[in-house]
Amino acid sequence: MSHPLEPIYALQKKDRKLIKLMRELRDIPQRKSDIEAQLSGSKKKLEMALDSRKHTEATLKEQELEVASLKEKVTKYKNQQMEAQTNEQYRAFVKEIGTVEDEIKALEEKEIQLMENLESGKAIVAEREEKLGGEKAGIADELAELDERAEYLQEKIEGMKADRNRAAAGCDKALLQKYSRILNNKKDFAVVLVEPGGHCGGCHMKLPPQVTNDARNPTKIVACNFCGRIVYNPPERG
Repeated sequence: MSHPLEPIYALQKKDRKLIKLMRELRDIPQRKSDIEAQLSGSKKKLEMALDSRKHTEATLKEQELEVASLKEKVTKYKNQQMEAQTNEQYRAFVKEIGTVEDEIKALEEKEIQLMENLESGKAIVAEREEKLGGEKAGIADELAELDERAEYLQEKIEGMKADRNRAAAGCDKALLQKYSRILNNKKDFAVVLVEPGGHCGGCHMKLPPQVTNDARNPTKIVACNFCGRIVYNPPERG
């Protein structure tokens, strides 16, 4: 007389493989998200470099406008100097012109430094854009591989589900319901073998001798007193 747990135990092997593949498929979106998150550091560095370059460009533009304004002022003072009525007025314009020209000189020196900073900033931006582009290319390959894996898993799972349903059709319905309920609860095994020494294959606790014996009897379905899993003790293992 065959044991009714034989087909259930065989079904569990199929379910275990199916659950593993379904878990892998379910985890792929998160894996893709984790891979894409790797770009965040490089993106942030590029954004900082771009912001720094824009700030330098804006500052340089302000300096250029200010220098242009001061040069207009020098031109105005020189024109007024030509119309000076007294030596005192003439010297006053000379002094004003000298002061403004000193400001222009200081600003032009700052412009030189800003232009050097701008060139350096452009080089940093180019370097970080190149690095980000390389990382994107590498990540694109990883994402493509995950998409291919997901497609394969989906196809594999569909085939395994059909095979699993055919196997389930040959199981005792009441026992199948009990098995499914325990599997959903335990998430790993619903049917476990009796380990050597009479221990439960699920929680590894020592089983009462009666349970160990009954687990071999095809007319009885027994569960572990501790974890509630169905225990199975095939006669050939006796």
